[in-house]
Amino acid sequence: MSDAPTAGTRLRAIDSLINSAFLNLAGEAGESGLGHLFRDIGERQTFDDPEQLLEVLDASDIGAAVISIMEPDHAEWVGAAHRRFPRKILPAMIVNPLLGMDELRKVVEYHERYGVRCLRIPPFRYTLPPTDRVYWPFYVKAIELDIPVSMNCGYPGPRRPAWVQAPRYFDEVAYHFPELRLIMTHCGQPWTEEAIATIAHWDNVFMSCTSVAPKYWPDALVQFINTRGREKMMFGTEFPTIPWERSRAELDDPALGGGRGLREAVAPLFYVENARRIYGWDADVD
Repeated sequence: MSDAPTAGTRLRAIDSLINSAFLNLAGEAGESGLGHLFRDIGERQTFDDPEQLLEVLDASDIGAAVISIMEPDHAEWVGAAHRRFPRKILPAMIVNPLLGMDELRKVVEYHERYGVRCLRIPPFRYTLPPTDRVYWPFYVKAIELDIPVSMNCGYPGPRRPAWVQAPRYFDEVAYHFPELRLIMTHCGQPWTEEAIATIAHWDNVFMSCTSVAPKYWPDALVQFINTRGREKMMFGTEFPTIPWERSRAELDDPALGGGRGLREAVAPLFYVENARRIYGWDADVD
């Protein structure tokens, strides 16, 4: 007998990572973007106001979301949305560690002005692994602000070298910065087993299961979500890469080809409680 929630009882969720690219999708499908992986990404829905976004999320039983500020001109939109809906929308921000002290000052400014509560650092952008010293000041600043750092783990969407996002580098970061809450994204593929081992080994390493459609998740990843990783793994899409209803259907609805077998006792952790704890956010999913 399956331990998964039964049909008609789909749980509400927090999307642990959305990109503010939904404000302007023009660059997402180009040569430097993600069109080769997500061929219809340029046709995803855009949103003029947060009420419209929350309405669409609600249709997929998603009650709250972390939104990463991808461009400086997106900051006002995301910050204003957070001020209006502080328990529904939590800002994160892309960080460029190569900018040094100016970027550190920007982190403090965005934290105070826009309510940023997570630093997003995609190593592929800088061709430097997470162990490189250029990131260290940002790890320290995140600890000081008591906010997590979220880093891509696995092959990047854009055609850039992938070795800098291998899970082995998270191992050393977790060792040197035990107070840092370190979130892997992108499911660690193709190094899933290594990612699982790293998350299991360190109390301060977690995963937001984004940018890979659930039907493509390795069985080992689902097994880990249901067992040793039950308090470490979070639902996420990184929309506009994965549409919300597709992700929910592939996870929850056998009639639509889904049903990855999330155990009944694990589903509330995966969909809501882990994100609340890891982000330190009293999110409202109702």
